[in-house]
Amino acid sequence: MKTKDAYNGSRRRGERFLRLWSELAQGVFPFITEEVGELDSEHRLFVSVCEAVIDPKEFEYAKWCGNGRPKADRVSMFKAYILKMTLNLKGDKELVALLRQQPLSRRLCGWGSAGLVPSRPSFCRAFAEFAERGFTEKWFADFIRKYHGDIPEETVSFDSAPVHVRAKVANAKRRLAKLDPDQQEPPPRLSCQGGQSAAESIADLPVECEWGCKRDSQGKTKFWKGGKAHVGTTRDGVPVAFVYTSANLHDSQAAIPLMKQASERLQYHFDLMDAAYDADPIRDESRELGHVPIIDFNARRSPEERRMSELEKEIYKDRSAAERVFSHLLDAHGGRNVRVRAPKKIALHLLLGIIVIAVEQTIRMLC
Repeated sequence: MKTKDAYNGSRRRGERFLRLWSELAQGVFPFITEEVGELDSEHRLFVSVCEAVIDPKEFEYAKWCGNGRPKADRVSMFKAYILKMTLNLKGDKELVALLRQQPLSRRLCGWGSAGLVPSRPSFCRAFAEFAERGFTEKWFADFIRKYHGDIPEETVSFDSAPVHVRAKVANAKRRLAKLDPDQQEPPPRLSCQGGQSAAESIADLPVECEWGCKRDSQGKTKFWKGGKAHVGTTRDGVPVAFVYTSANLHDSQAAIPLMKQASERLQYHFDLMDAAYDADPIRDESRELGHVPIIDFNARRSPEERRMSELEKEIYKDRSAAERVFSHLLDAHGGRNVRVRAPKKIALHLLLGIIVIAVEQTIRMLC
């Protein structure tokens, strides 16, 4: 149930993003159509993501300084990875083949002829640079602040999804060997996160490849090897916060960093979470941030009288937005095609898919 303020906020946000969309529709799209031909919906989305997110100044580190062989154009290569997420390509091999065979995609990324497209190893090295420098997270945060930051949202839903990774599981014996037997056991992570910033809490979360298990809605326990994608999503399906962790990390450990990350980017009223997040530190931190926590109660930890009211149950229905985002990420924007192994690369791969969804949902809000 949307309120009048929510509709007004969506309209005002649409007017703000409409400026960029008008520039694309009236200037960029017609120019591209004259140069390379008619764009389909996927390539229009690709151009929109590039225009809304990419800041070419971040690639000045790769400029040729006069010594050695010049690096391949990093702006074009980053655009190529956005194209990969938009078209849901399986890997760099398929991406390079597409760029060399399809003039439209190649020219949109910035290469004139097929011979200018870098090789697959060059793409791998460039992707490692992008993951190490971390400017994509800043672009994502800036996009949310610019187009969603000053209009209060009603709800943000938090949830996680399994990410299958083709990597070796971290060696438990090696980890135990590094532990100091005289070292005191660290305090619970939830008790420390309240006094930390979002960046400090995220840096403390494990990211190694591990075995994870999760019970689905039918009560069946599923196992996977890899990690978890934790996302905060508005009721309109726009992801506003993202964290990648190991698969064996409990969902509740990423809740406070996600709430702080979302609070730094936009204003909202309700934190919606399922029973896995039923913990007093999470509720206390939500109230500290000025939100109202609506968290499903875990029967094993909460007394029988702690149940949702009818109003809370109605608001809690918005939590399905997080599940829709994960379904969209896994099925249409690279969530099932993780071919990289390093945690930073995996996080960047998933974040590019999240960015495509964020821009796509923002465009749909105009309709």
